Amino acid sequence: MAARKINNKDSRHYGGDELNERKRKVLWAVVQDYADTAEPVGSRTIARKYNLGVSSATIRNEMQDLEDEGYLEQPHTSAGRIPSIKGYRFYVDWLMQPAPVSNEEKSMIDSMLLDHVTKVDEIFRNMARAVASLTHNLSVATSAGTKKKFNYIRFLPLDGTRAILLVVSDQGDVSNAVVDIPRGSSFDEMQLLADRMNHFLHNRDIDSMDENTILSFQKDIEKDLSPYVHVFKALERALTPPKEVYSGGASQLIEQPEFKSVEKVQDILNLLEQRDMLESMLLSSSDQPIAVHIGTENSVKSLSDLSIIRAQFSSNGRIIGSVAVLGPTRMQYSKVIGMMRFMQQRLDALLKNKDS
Repeated sequence: MAARKINNKDSRHYGGDELNERKRKVLWAVVQDYADTAEPVGSRTIARKYNLGVSSATIRNEMQDLEDEGYLEQPHTSAGRIPSIKGYRFYVDWLMQPAPVSNEEKSMIDSMLLDHVTKVDEIFRNMARAVASLTHNLSVATSAGTKKKFNYIRFLPLDGTRAILLVVSDQGDVSNAVVDIPRGSSFDEMQLLADRMNHFLHNRDIDSMDENTILSFQKDIEKDLSPYVHVFKALERALTPPKEVYSGGASQLIEQPEFKSVEKVQDILNLLEQRDMLESMLLSSSDQPIAVHIGTENSVKSLSDLSIIRAQFSSNGRIIGSVAVLGPTRMQYSKVIGMMRFMQQRLDALLKNKDS
């Protein structure tokens, strides 16, 4: 079994040369068997089910060495062993081969993509459902949204002290917020400010606007805008509305043996309520098209019992969305990664054909 490496940022933990060929085969077999059965794996099981060409006693010695080196763990209730986080990481980076996608799975994915290729949000909504169904794990997805440009803002009088802020994009999308009229100012002054801002911001990319943009605007009009800080904060929120996070497969995940307790089920349900955290996880920058984070490698405590495989989807060099599969650390990494790669290739080809 020659050394190989999954294209994954977290492979920096290991160099791939620290295990000899026999230990690599034993570790591979333990991961495969534990993924299938959710039961600790013994040396006799490995000898019986996997043709490694060595005796059960030899396998037992190799498993002991792998435990001593931190790649396997031994639950106190069993003589068998299970992979550790370190063991899973080595498996993903150096031993795993992405599984081929079956013809039936290809047909399901192609049908889902073709039905919604003109609507990016719908693609990722349905991708979450499809991935959950095919992997039997929880999946979450979001689109990065289409690129929008600023068109104009306008204030509408609400009462003597408040106004409605309207923000309109070049695509006709309208966001709104209620803002207080600054003390010592008037509605007419606010509308005059809006007119000058419309001229300053016209046709700029909405996702490029931030606090520095407002500071540049203040410098441009040579006016103290500190009384309008709350208005600009409302404007910034209106320009960046929360993205939809789609999910599927929660019921399948909680059927896994690792999530049988009421507390674990509650943890999963609470996780799905944390939309901001899920969106941040999905759209955080990464130099890898597919990234794998295993158990405690996840920086968020609520994810420390899960493994996450996240795939980013791009078109013309721009990220258009992400899909993540969340499951127990013994999830079938090869199947999920193989499916994610297939979906990336298919969606990229479809979008290129649409644009040509």
